[in-house]
Amino acid sequence: MDLKLKLSCCIAAALIWVSSGAAGISGAARAALAGNGASAAVPDASRGAESAWNQAKPSKPPVRSQNSKSSHTEIQSGDDSGKGQQRGAETASTPAEPEQPLEPLSESWEARFAWGMYYSKMACLAAEHRAGSWALDRQGSWAGVPQQMLRAEELLAEAVEAAPEEQQRGKLAERALRLYYHAKWLAERNHATACEWRYREASRLAHKSRRNVLASHALGRLGYFLMHWRRIDEAKEVLQDSRRLSQKSNPLAPYLLGLLDRQASISDVARLRNAEELIIHSGEQPSADLELERQNLIQEITYW
Repeated sequence: MDLKLKLSCCIAAALIWVSSGAAGISGAARAALAGNGASAAVPDASRGAESAWNQAKPSKPPVRSQNSKSSHTEIQSGDDSGKGQQRGAETASTPAEPEQPLEPLSESWEARFAWGMYYSKMACLAAEHRAGSWALDRQGSWAGVPQQMLRAEELLAEAVEAAPEEQQRGKLAERALRLYYHAKWLAERNHATACEWRYREASRLAHKSRRNVLASHALGRLGYFLMHWRRIDEAKEVLQDSRRLSQKSNPLAPYLLGLLDRQASISDVARLRNAEELIIHSGEQPSADLELERQNLIQEITYW
């Protein structure tokens, strides 16, 4: 079929998307975003956070209930060349509370780091209505954040600063990963300002610790939520930054950029082709819903 007819079909599709309020993010993507059952698996900090992105298909906005089921497998931090990345959630089960550190909280950097990790994991397991008291985040986002989450971030920052030089890079990567999970918890509950600052800070710290895959994943997920919040221009900029940081194990950013460009290429045939190439070659997506959506789009693209 000639390009004019193909372009006309894309224009019609774009109009349907606009009328349904898609605004750059399609139905399957919105469904994936709204997941109550997001995996709580902690992946290797050097490999990013792919297993954390696997989500059950939901029917409600993104609010995790206390009894939601998720994976809780943890993997130790390593280098970007590390092997054995786990993809997909493990056997579903109710997340178990982490054990309290044996060492009492003290001025020791090890104790402060251990308690920071503990408070962080407890904060991420809590339902919003059981998150405890909230406080103003005066050190970062200037938005409301659970007090326990802020305490965890404070302890981890102090511990990394005080850690021996030979251990700082690894501990900084772990701190970046915990910020990633704090951002995810806040994003699922639509606390946009607090979430955005943490995704950006997680990316910055991961890049500083030479975990570029994690750095790119943090920005990719931020771009996803920015699309959901209808901040399309900002989403595109963040997704481009994600691709610049790393194209390794980063299928989400090119796919979402392809979606945005495909919708915007109403009268630009070359841009339409490039957008479709991004969609086709982006690779398997980190959630089943997004991958199904991509395969459906590929069928639509190749049909014409």
